[in-house]
Amino acid sequence: MTLEQLAKQGRRTETFTTAATISSNIFQARKANVRNCFVDCEHIKHRNEVVETRNGVSFIDDSGARSITATYFTLSETTAPTIWLTIGGCEDYDELIPVVRQCVVAIVCIGGDYENVNRSFGGVVRGGVRNAESMEEAMKIIETMTVSGQNVIFSPAAKSVEMNDDVLASEFVKLARNN
Repeated sequence: MTLEQLAKQGRRTETFTTAATISSNIFQARKANVRNCFVDCEHIKHRNEVVETRNGVSFIDDSGARSITATYFTLSETTAPTIWLTIGGCEDYDELIPVVRQCVVAIVCIGGDYENVNRSFGGVVRGGVRNAESMEEAMKIIETMTVSGQNVIFSPAAKSVEMNDDVLASEFVKLARNN
């Protein structure tokens, strides 16, 4: 494994790598198997996948991040100003406030508990919190907000009770690629 391959893994795969390494050691795997665990972690579906880059804006599917902690690590890894697309939930967002303040310029919330998201982050992000009833409406809002050099990250931070998360992920990918 080259240093470049290792460097591009980022913090989000440290946990996976540690678990894979421990598993390999338990079964007395060969060094080549342990090394391959580092490389294979980047293929995790719906976790930090760049699905499209259009007009200098990267659309990133992180719909597998259905917890506050998973979203925290995704947002903390970003280096570009970010528009965060989330699902409103009855979550305690206090843990996210520092990372949102640092890298998120606006939030678009699909359905759910929009008021909780607005209460938690309304005064934290410059672009404020906007609500959308559907992924299609959310993407239209996002199109009016983005500028070159930004990221749009769909990272739910909650499991939706009223919407099918997999359908939302598919819609995000489809709309990101077709607009």
